[in-house]
Amino acid sequence: MKDQRNEIKKVNPEAGFKEISTMLGVKWKTVTAEEKKPYEGIYHAEKEAYLQVIAKEKHETESMRLLEDEQKQRTAMELLEQYMQFKQEAEKDGKKNKKEKDPLKPKHPMSAYFLFTNDRRAALAAENKNFLEVPKITFEEWKNMTEEQKRPYEEMAKKNKEQYALEMEAYKQKKDEEAGHFMKEEEDHMKVQKQEALQLLKKKEKIENIIKFFSSVSI
Repeated sequence: MKDQRNEIKKVNPEAGFKEISTMLGVKWKTVTAEEKKPYEGIYHAEKEAYLQVIAKEKHETESMRLLEDEQKQRTAMELLEQYMQFKQEAEKDGKKNKKEKDPLKPKHPMSAYFLFTNDRRAALAAENKNFLEVPKITFEEWKNMTEEQKRPYEEMAKKNKEQYALEMEAYKQKKDEEAGHFMKEEEDHMKVQKQEALQLLKKKEKIENIIKFFSSVSI
């Protein structure tokens, strides 16, 4: 068909693409089936090659899309794993921080300064001082107090500290006794379990021996 286009172009040099295509169409209609065969063979071969190229490009495009989807999914899974790990660690830390304190454990004694602050808190609240102002005021007052003025609070703090030490000693001793009692209970429990296991083993061996005996006796 290319040679026919060239011939028409020679005869009609001023004709454009549209005019040449129209002329080729008219001429094609006048061509016999026998004459069309060479061109149809070329057409089908080129069409097949074109379809193969398109199919290959489509396959490559689909493969790239699947690869991209897989990479996105992998990235999403990695992010999810990182988030879950972070969440578990945060929850673990939160549980540690929220661990209940033993109500029986003696409270740490206040320092002389905090004893003084507690004494002054009610009076300052009566003067409509807010909770942010109170520490500032008591700090300045404590800083300007004489040793004689501080002595009652320091003696009280010392006494409370000594009492705290005694209470902590008793508390630790009690905890040690409880731990020892718990360990003894665990040991006793393990002994009972071990004894039960030995009895079961003996019972099993006895049954097996009886079965062996009757199996060996000829009827």
